[in-house]
Amino acid sequence: MKGFLGLCFFLPGILFAEINPWNLRPNVRILTRKEVSHIVLEKRPDHFRVTLLVSERFPYNYKAMSHPFFFRMGDEKKAMELANQMDKFLDTGKSFTITLNGSEIQTLVWGEPD
Repeated sequence: MKGFLGLCFFLPGILFAEINPWNLRPNVRILTRKEVSHIVLEKRPDHFRVTLLVSERFPYNYKAMSHPFFFRMGDEKKAMELANQMDKFLDTGKSFTITLNGSEIQTLVWGEPD
């Protein structure tokens, strides 16, 4: 009986535990609508960019500037589709994980890492 009560007490904490962003590698970010203030389409001479303006992680976000992270896209239609898809996904309250190489986004995972 004690084991069952202990399991009932600790199991919800394990199931609903969030990933601590400070335990991630420096080039991995989990982004929600709180961190992404704008999604911008940019035209460059040889490609298009979908740029995310991202604020700093808590507790340093009150004094930091925004950081632009971008996807390099081949054509404007694909860039617009990605921007709309990311905007709708963030509006649902979900998050996605990006892996960076400098300011360029290398990978996008819909959801948090396992």
